[in-house]
Formats: sequence, structure tokens, C-alpha cells
Amino acid sequence: MMSASSAISDPEAPSELVESDRPGGLTRVVRWFRTRGPRMRGLFAFLLYLGSSILVFALPVIGDLGNRCVGSCLPDTSLYEWSFNWMHHAISTGSDPLFTDTIWAPSGVHLAWVTTLPGPALLFEPITAALGGLFSVNVLMILAPALAAWAAYLVCIRLTHKFWPAIIGGFLFGFSTYVNQHMRAQLNLVLIFFIPLAVYLVIRRVESSIGRIAFVLLSALVLAGQFSTSTEVFATMTLFGGFAYLGALIVAPMVVKKRLLWTMPLLAASYAVCGLIVLPILRRLQYDPPPDHAIRAPDINSMDLLSYIVPSQYGWFGGQRFLSLSEKFPVLSQNDTGYIGVLLLVVLVWFTVQFWRQWWAWLLTGFTLLVAMLAMGPTLHIAGRSIGALPGKWLFEAPLIKHATPDRFPLYLFMSLAILTAIWVAAASGRWAWTRYAIAAIGIVALSTNLALEPTYHGTQVVPTFFSDGTYTQYIEPGDVVLTMPYQLGSDMDWQTATGFDFRLGRAYIGPIHPIGHEMAGLGMILTEPGKYLPGPNAVRFFIDERQVKEVVAENPVPPEIIALMKDVLGVDGTDIGGVTVWEVPETGTTPHEPPPTTQVITTAPSG
Repeated sequence: MMSASSAISDPEAPSELVESDRPGGLTRVVRWFRTRGPRMRGLFAFLLYLGSSILVFALPVIGDLGNRCVGSCLPDTSLYEWSFNWMHHAISTGSDPLFTDTIWAPSGVHLAWVTTLPGPALLFEPITAALGGLFSVNVLMILAPALAAWAAYLVCIRLTHKFWPAIIGGFLFGFSTYVNQHMRAQLNLVLIFFIPLAVYLVIRRVESSIGRIAFVLLSALVLAGQFSTSTEVFATMTLFGGFAYLGALIVAPMVVKKRLLWTMPLLAASYAVCGLIVLPILRRLQYDPPPDHAIRAPDINSMDLLSYIVPSQYGWFGGQRFLSLSEKFPVLSQNDTGYIGVLLLVVLVWFTVQFWRQWWAWLLTGFTLLVAMLAMGPTLHIAGRSIGALPGKWLFEAPLIKHATPDRFPLYLFMSLAILTAIWVAAASGRWAWTRYAIAAIGIVALSTNLALEPTYHGTQVVPTFFSDGTYTQYIEPGDVVLTMPYQLGSDMDWQTATGFDFRLGRAYIGPIHPIGHEMAGLGMILTEPGKYLPGPNAVRFFIDERQVKEVVAENPVPPEIIALMKDVLGVDGTDIGGVTVWEVPETGTTPHEPPPTTQVITTAPSG
């Protein structure tokens, strides 16, 4: 019977270059690789991707992963570092990893929907215990592009049976615009190697080169890994995987259709086993139902039609040149992940024309265009102008998926683009075969992102000496609830973990939606823009009494507006010590001017 890979390996499909077409040095390299087994070639591929990840993203900080950030030291970085430290703390103390009252105390927060990455955090717990949460996060940030590229390589090598074209396919996925942009700080969005691994396993099963039980168990582990890393990516992975599967059932020849149909019950079984693995997380979700409305409006978090050929301002090549155009796009520049560039667009068209007789070419091209359309959201925008509704508008009204943002859909576009580019390169032959390698390589380089434009890129996380040297113990009792005011949202979570969770936070950064009103959420941001975020005295009194705050700590230098506010609310002066100013809340507390609501456990919406 014809397998999925043999369906591609036909007379018009990829073929090796003949020896006489290659230069002597390259011939020797190719011959050497041919003498290596697939495992050795796979190991070489991973090491190549890992070295590239270090070179591109981490070289300046590779010697100080415990203090400096591989990406940018943003609030998300602090959240992930806190999450990994919390997992270690929870295991050490026998606490529930999916619930904590150390933040948003005293009621606490259910963490099932929060991007705490419980799976990776649990796996890296020994490393976190030895070297700290930031070290674990940084290691995973380095591994993420390499693992994504390597997993895509496995798919490409399975379909083309050609090493170097598969290497190129891996680079295109693992170092895509999507990955490059999110290497800023979004660990949950770059740990995506589960997606090509799932594709690889389906291909292996359709080929009958992997047994049923092994397929179910391995697929379940892959699905559980993705679910415990990002529920949003798990949901969109299932959605777009379903689209691809349905497309294959429509266009594939009968022999492949039968194998796909036989695989469907095994996939269902994989999801069932995955459900058992992540059952603790699923149980927690009932405490934390998502809101009825989309967390981020899809209309302003989607691709512009020109996003695919015009780089965002962060693009190394052309980012600043085309800034006047890209700044009109509806999506924020840091979330503009759809750029593929002119060269890779040429590859897509060339591939479609060359292989238009093949069913798999229709599948890959059709899937790529479908993802590109859905990534533009419910409304078509061209150069920032709203043109009209798109057919995918219904998708953003569906349960759960409506909380996903279209600007993250290009992840799947790059998956299909990586495969079809590998096939296109592998089909090269003759004297000019090298031109396809060159076009693909230049196209990948053109996707490079200049993250150095971020002010905190490769920055150092600094904890005030008040916390790092233990001075806090003179002012804060173990278990006290503290209202903190850092200059950057989330930094106070670093302060807490530096003390081994010795005190609790009355508020904390846990994603785009805060669990209580906007005015209260602003309490953590007032040091950055006091004129914009400064709440009134009544709001602060209400927060302190409702949260049972014992101390208030603000990062120095404290703006005069904050000093005056604290004097008004607490009636006492603060103490300037160890890089912070501390106010102790009088034992009589404050006099609330607003009736407190019923105290309950805080929940929050999905944050990715």
C-alpha cells in the first residue's frame, strides 16, 4: 500500500542531486552524511538548531542565565519565573500547584487558566530547585526554537527523505517570524515543538511504521505536553489539525483516505488518554470559567493583508524602512507574526505551479491560504483600512476559540510553509539546483527580528537589597499580605520568590485580565505613570482593607504623588531602606469609604 511519504516520492516529487552536479567539497560532506545513520543525522540537526538558537538569541547572556534574560525582562518573564519557583515551592511544601494564596491574598488564585506552564515547570523542577526559576525559563527559551526546528525536521525528512532540504524546513519553522517575535518573552507561545511532533506521529501511523498502542501513547504525551504548556495553542492546534485532516480526507487518493479513516479512532483514543493525564488541570478549570466575551478583540489583533510581505518595525531587513506602512496595521508591532516575505511567497507560488497535479500540493497550498485568511481575523484590513468581513468571522464567535487571537495563527502557516519549502528544495536537480537552496536560505534570513529594539532585551533582573539580603524580615512577618508597587508590573513577583514565598502579595501580574476591577489593577502600575494610573485614596483604603494588607512597599525612587497618597491613606510616613520605601499599615487599619463585596476565591480569564 502507498504510504503518505511514498505518495510524495513520485517522479515529480523531490529527488537527490546527482553527484556530478555538486562541488567536490560539498560532495564529500554529502557522502559523509550518507554513511551516518538517521539517528546520527537527527542528532546533528538538533545540535545545529541548538547552536543557531544560542547564536541568534542567547549568546550575550549564555554565561549568566540565572540573572539575565534570554529574551526581554518583561512582566511575562517574571510570571514564568514565578511559576517555575511556585512549582518547586508547592512540591517542597506539599501545596497544590494549581492553586495559591501567595498572590491575590488572602483569597488566592486558581492557576489552571493562567500561563504557569505546569508541565514544563514540573519537568524542570529539579533544575529550578538547584539554579532558580529564571535559569529554567532561560534554558527553555533557548531550547524552544531548536526543539521546534528539530521536530519540523522530523516531518520534512519523513516526507522528502532528503537531509538538507529537511534542515531548511526545520529552520523555517523553528526560526519563523512567529517564533522570532515571541522570543521577546512569551515562553508559552514558543514551546511549540509538540505540533510538528503530532504531525510526525500521524504520518508514521498512516505509513503503518508505528504500532497502534505506541501511536496512542506517544500522541497522548504530545497532546498533554502542549495542553500543560498553553491551553490556547492546544485548542488552535486541535482546530487547525482538524482542518488539515479534513482537507486530506477530501483531496487524498482512496488508499490514503482509508488509512486516515483508520487512524481517526486512534486519535480519539489519544485525546482520551491525554484527558486522563491532565485531569488535575481539567478539574481546576471548573473553578475558572472563561468570560463570555473575547479577552482580546480579534479585529485589532489580526494580520493586515500586507503583513505577509511587509515586515513589522522589528524586522532586521526593512523593518524601519517600511515603518510608516506597518504602523498602520491593526495588530501591535510586537504581535505581527505573519511576515513571510517576497522570496518565500515566490516559493509558495512556484511549489503550487510545479506540483499542481499532486493532491498533497493542493492540501499544503490550500491549508496555507486558509490559515493566512483566518489570521486576518473577522475583517479584511489592507494598509490598516477596513475593507469588509471575511468568511472566517464565524470562528471568532465559537466557544473557547474566540479567546484565541488571530495574530497567533501564523504558527500553522509556517508549519505548512516549512513542509512545502522542504519539498520544493528537495525537487531541485541539475546545474542550477543550488539556486533553490539559496532562495530558501535568504528567505529564512529575511525573517530575522531585531529584538534589541526592546529596552529590556537581554536585561538583568535586579531585586532590591531590601528583599535579597533579608532586611525585609525586620518589617514583614511571615505570611503577611503586602501591597507592592514596582516600576515594572510583575517585578514584585521576583521580590516574593527571592524570599522563598515568605510573604504574600495582595495583587500580582497573572496575565492580560486582572481578577478585580481595572482601578484596582492599576495599583500595581502607578509608579510608572502616576498621573495616569494613580487611584484615589478611597480605592486604596478599600484595597488594603479587603486584601488585609499589613505593609506597603514601593520601589525607589518613589514619586511624590505616591508619598502623598500613602500619607493620606495610612497617616504615617514611609521608611526608605534597601532600595524601597516601606509603610506599615496601622493595626487599626484604614476606614473604608466603599462597601466591600463578598470575599471569594479570585479567578481569572485565560491568558494564553
